[in-house]
Amino acid sequence: MSTCPRRSVRLVLWVIVATVTPSASGESVARLPEDVKLNWDMSRAWREATPTRERICLNGLWRWQPAAVKADAVPADGWGYFKVPGSWPGITDYLQKDSQTVYPHPSWKDQKLGEVGAAWYQRELTIPPQWGGRRIALSLEYLNSFAVAYVDGKRTGAVRFPAGEVDLSSVCRPGQKHVLSLLVVALPLKGVMLSYSDTASAKEVKGAVARRGLCGDVYLVATPAAARLGDMKVDHRRGSHGQGVCQRTISRGRPGRRPNHLHRQMEPGAALGPEHASEHL
Repeated sequence: MSTCPRRSVRLVLWVIVATVTPSASGESVARLPEDVKLNWDMSRAWREATPTRERICLNGLWRWQPAAVKADAVPADGWGYFKVPGSWPGITDYLQKDSQTVYPHPSWKDQKLGEVGAAWYQRELTIPPQWGGRRIALSLEYLNSFAVAYVDGKRTGAVRFPAGEVDLSSVCRPGQKHVLSLLVVALPLKGVMLSYSDTASAKEVKGAVARRGLCGDVYLVATPAAARLGDMKVDHRRGSHGQGVCQRTISRGRPGRRPNHLHRQMEPGAALGPEHASEHL
């Protein structure tokens, strides 16, 4: 069975910034060279399917441009191109060399890409008409480090290092074309952890990130539209008798609804504590 191409952690190639035909003044997207073709035809993409689930690979050439770390609106112009997956260029050492071609827009063609701390990605996608009634999600398999997803300019959700999903069910319609945009910020691990409680402050954390951007495969995923378990957090602390106590919190919900949270306490050698479920948040 064919698979989405995988990338080795040890990269061995060279720095490449392609020469792109200069855009006419005011053009929003750089012109690609004659021998480079943009193909966003979902029917030709690699896919994997079962009777109830399907995923389509979104790897390939995406629109791309450097961004301000605090950006919050999808840009209308200034787009070049860069391949997904691939770490942003400009950082080379004995472990990695730049391996992807950058097709820059004239407005930032002289920018030092090794200093880029955030970047926008964008592409069009058409939701398969047979996905009606399913949960539709964007899956990022390796991200460095924090990504905010926008569909048709509307903020939809976020993903943090190292991987995750964004539920697109409420904003994507089967059979329709949408514009997917991602603002990706390269954060050190301390910033990633802080982003769970304070996204704005997390973006201020300084530190080196060796491999930045969408470094793993990207998929559009369809699954059954049923209740599901989401993120789980386990806290371990001392109980009333000096023993360890495990508290388990699980997020659960249905597509298109805000989740509620299930909380249960467990003590060694004792029966499970009472279960507490929150209202929908």
